[in-house]
Amino acid sequence: MEMHLGATLHVYKGEYGLPSIDFECLRALCLLRFTRCPMDVQTSSNPLRSGAGKLPYLQIGNQKFAGYRQIKRVLDLEGYPIDAHLSTKQKHLSTAYANWVFTNLHAYYHYFLYGEPHNFDTTTRGLYAKRTPFPFNFYYPSSYQREACDVVQVMAGFDVNDKLDKHEGDYLVVNAKKVVNLLSSKLGRKVWFFGDTYSEFDAIVYSYLAIIFKIALPNNPLQNHIKGCQNLVNFINRITKDIFRNEGYSSVKLTKTPSGTEASLTASERKFLDSELNTKIVAGVGAVLAMGAFAAWRGIYNQLTTRSSTDYDGIDYEDDEMEEGLD
Repeated sequence: MEMHLGATLHVYKGEYGLPSIDFECLRALCLLRFTRCPMDVQTSSNPLRSGAGKLPYLQIGNQKFAGYRQIKRVLDLEGYPIDAHLSTKQKHLSTAYANWVFTNLHAYYHYFLYGEPHNFDTTTRGLYAKRTPFPFNFYYPSSYQREACDVVQVMAGFDVNDKLDKHEGDYLVVNAKKVVNLLSSKLGRKVWFFGDTYSEFDAIVYSYLAIIFKIALPNNPLQNHIKGCQNLVNFINRITKDIFRNEGYSSVKLTKTPSGTEASLTASERKFLDSELNTKIVAGVGAVLAMGAFAAWRGIYNQLTTRSSTDYDGIDYEDDEMEEGLD
């Protein structure tokens, strides 16, 4: 069965080399690319046109299907079920694993992207604001923060509107690290979690981990932990580079590595380089001022020296006469 002509998936544009900055959008894109569904993708979309107030949404003619679940249902009916190649046992396992990952990573994802005040104000708010048309970009990103408040309150038991010292972020970090360890063990050396066949579970894991690993948040304890699981890093990079090679986007400044290749900077690396640059600028300005002051002093000194030798007029002092006598 062929997908209807004119079908378009609307998602947020990516960043840091990813095809989208948003978990729901990213796993909807995985549905398309894993199943090779022929459908256009639009990244300059207004989320308020979806009917649900957010992305992703699928438009076929005048019909709109908002949210991952509705999009998946349409693809299943159109003949592009993502778990079609799995056995019955694997399908049950995929669902069970997905629920387990959702339970332990969903609260971490929502808190550290939208609930943690510094992360949201310095990074996440700007990512969504740049992808939302004026004037909605001033208030629309806050809707994600409000949603995160509900998710964290239900799944983690604290309110993100409370003072920061009351945020039980350590609890979320511990659980998330356990999940990453078990995912790394489960994946092992396989290409996909169920061997040589992709699944919805692969899409879910990739969408969570790719965003948490790639987006440069000031406070993101899980990022380095993922970095220590090389098979998961390979899993993220392989899908990003191979499956989304034409859709990844990055406006982040790149730097040359010692080997001559370009690599995106992490938040800490960028902060260090910025501070180093500021130090060099201050040092340079200081050096210029010091040289200028020295040059000015030399000019005054030379002027005074010249003036004193002019005033001398050949007059000999007694010390000079004594020196001549010693000679």
